[in-house]
Amino acid sequence: MDQEPLLSIGELTAASGLSAKALRLYDESGLLPPRRVDPFSGYRSYGADQVPRARRIAALRGVGMGLARIGVLLDLEPAAAAWELRSWWRQEQADSLSRAAAVGLLVRDLGELPEETAMTDHPTLIAASALHRGRVRPAQQDAVLHTELGPGILLLAVADGFGAEDALSARILAALEVAVGDALAAGADPTSALEEAWTAAETLVPAGGESGSTLTAALLTGGRLHVAHVGDGRALLVHGDRVDPVTQDHTQVRSLVAAGRLTAEEAEGHPQRAVLNRALAAGAPTAPDLLIRRIEPGDLVALLSDGVHAVLDPARLASLLTGADAPEFLAARIVEEALGAGAPDNLALALARVG
Repeated sequence: MDQEPLLSIGELTAASGLSAKALRLYDESGLLPPRRVDPFSGYRSYGADQVPRARRIAALRGVGMGLARIGVLLDLEPAAAAWELRSWWRQEQADSLSRAAAVGLLVRDLGELPEETAMTDHPTLIAASALHRGRVRPAQQDAVLHTELGPGILLLAVADGFGAEDALSARILAALEVAVGDALAAGADPTSALEEAWTAAETLVPAGGESGSTLTAALLTGGRLHVAHVGDGRALLVHGDRVDPVTQDHTQVRSLVAAGRLTAEEAEGHPQRAVLNRALAAGAPTAPDLLIRRIEPGDLVALLSDGVHAVLDPARLASLLTGADAPEFLAARIVEEALGAGAPDNLALALARVG
């Protein structure tokens, strides 16, 4: 009798899209034990019929279901499993409504706190930016901006376009610059100016098709960093030898990791890990995160498209950012290293040093 053909863990990884670390986790939890384990080497082998189960586990983890509930669902008949999934989702929706009410109360309480007195002096802000097509992409769909809007007021932005309209991100940044300037001139505070200007960016999103853009914009003024963000660009605040992320990537997988509902090992190889669920695109939520941080003399603000932060080793990027290089030189160094790492995507970055 012929033995069942078995897959190596590498072959199952390729077939399912899951990382080897995730497969080991599902083995330890009893969700996906290997069909055979070599008693001497510990080498795991899986049956070809386990591929659909692996994909189903990945899909359920991708929507945030816990391992224990997945174990229950997978052991049910199809109709019963569908009702199990619906029941889980109904509770998720109820939990979301409860959290929304609690967040509303917290926002009200925080809004009643006294505002800090704004700084009246204008620190020196030295900025630079860089843009490169990379080594693979046939067109430049990223855009970058750094411009002074008044004494001690600096606007930085990076946008990463996708789809058929190569110039969309550049048009978005041009509209943003004008709208932010108009809002500030009309007396809006920096965060409100970014929020008001966001409408000008949203109106440029094509109503049909798949073209769109990420957008991360920052206003530096009065000792504060004001950020508006949607997508997977990143804003980083560098203070001494510490690099603090200001933004979070807007992907469902990233949100699940942040909430502790998906491990970093699972996210590393998840098939949907790079899929955005917020962006300036038709049919997607386009409202930005609005974030405020203190900035001090010597601090560095860095805005990076994913063509930069997804390619460079995090430790190497941190080493570059925490150095003493002037922004213009640092921007050139980062592009050079990203190109050396293969640069499969467009590159865009904007930097500002607080004097």
